Amino acid sequence: MTILNLASDGLYPELIALYRAVAKYGPIEMEELIRICSAEHMPRQALMRWTDLGIFVVQDKLVRLTERVVTKRGESLDSLTKRLPSICRKLILDEVHCKPLWPNGEVSEEGTGRAADFARGLAWTLAQDIYNFSDVSADAIETKEHQQIRSGKFIFLNKTRWPGLRAWARYLGFGVGDERTFLIDPTVAVREELTSVLDGTKEMPADVFLNEISVRLPVLDNGIYRKEVENSLNEETWRQVPEGHVSMSLSLALRRLELDKTIALIHRADAGQGISLTGRNFRSWRSFTHVRLLRGGV
Repeated sequence: MTILNLASDGLYPELIALYRAVAKYGPIEMEELIRICSAEHMPRQALMRWTDLGIFVVQDKLVRLTERVVTKRGESLDSLTKRLPSICRKLILDEVHCKPLWPNGEVSEEGTGRAADFARGLAWTLAQDIYNFSDVSADAIETKEHQQIRSGKFIFLNKTRWPGLRAWARYLGFGVGDERTFLIDPTVAVREELTSVLDGTKEMPADVFLNEISVRLPVLDNGIYRKEVENSLNEETWRQVPEGHVSMSLSLALRRLELDKTIALIHRADAGQGISLTGRNFRSWRSFTHVRLLRGGV
């Protein structure tokens, strides 16, 4: 089972159409739902996949939203749709859907988690030198993967999975741009977790903040999927940021959130050396010891 095989898993526009229809009409017969959403097969595949992942439930041939989709009294359909990426992100990164990341001894998705392909691909991409990741053709990605991955492991089953990763990364808040200008950028995903991470404190030591954000987004630095993927990379062909530094992708997100005054990155002289952001060419931008929430995430 996979997420990134577009031919058999569907893509987020199909999920959005299905989600809005079920939210609007309530329990609805499956075939009627498929009929009103599209004339082609893709919504059926998306419905199957996201039923597996926990957005929908099918009982007595009726499709409804699961209890994980908590609607607010008087909430509009557009508001509910706006929250869908956050709901999907939590489900798709849940350990029950991502583990194991790899099968035993085979280059196959058989025996892996439902969303293992997405977790592997996203964790690997977020670990890259994002500023030299500009040639994002499927062939270039395949070459880079083969250069970096240790024997017996893989990131993408084949190069056709890269377009799926790119599309889902954009929708779930981990990337921006189109197929020619795509940039790994987890700003939106990080922003939407800030209130939960900093709830009740407003300010937190940098190391605690980074640990907490990696629990909620385990493809980021020190997250469980990120560490497992990084441990499978060849350090002769993949360059890790220096100790005490944040990866380029997370550094970009934190700096953007600081510039738009969502957070403040503070360096307290009495709090030690701090943690440094990493910029282009592995240059250290600045260090910080605390993170302060200035205004809440989405």
